[in-house]
Amino acid sequence: MNNIETNTAIDTTTSNKMIKPIALAATVIITMLASSSSFAHQFDIDAQGAQAIKHHQQLMKQHIKTAEQEFSAEIAQHFEQQLQTAEHKFLTQACAKNGLEFDTQSETCSG
Repeated sequence: MNNIETNTAIDTTTSNKMIKPIALAATVIITMLASSSSFAHQFDIDAQGAQAIKHHQQLMKQHIKTAEQEFSAEIAQHFEQQLQTAEHKFLTQACAKNGLEFDTQSETCSG
């Protein structure tokens, strides 16, 4: 039976990297909610003020979209790195089990 070890602990650098985009997205969402048109209509706002609010909301949507794209790319890159590390570790152990060495260039066992 094969025993494959997995590392489920998230190190502090990973969690710190994740906190920044999440905090940014939360701040942006809260700001959008606070400046939404339903909130703004509770006050006396002229056409110029309404236009400024609408423009602000558009800017916030753009910033949220950019932050989400950057965060998704960062997560995908981190996942790929973890997958490659786990794959190399597994293949190194599998090759060693058969008396061979794992070649990272060709990604094959050689002896």
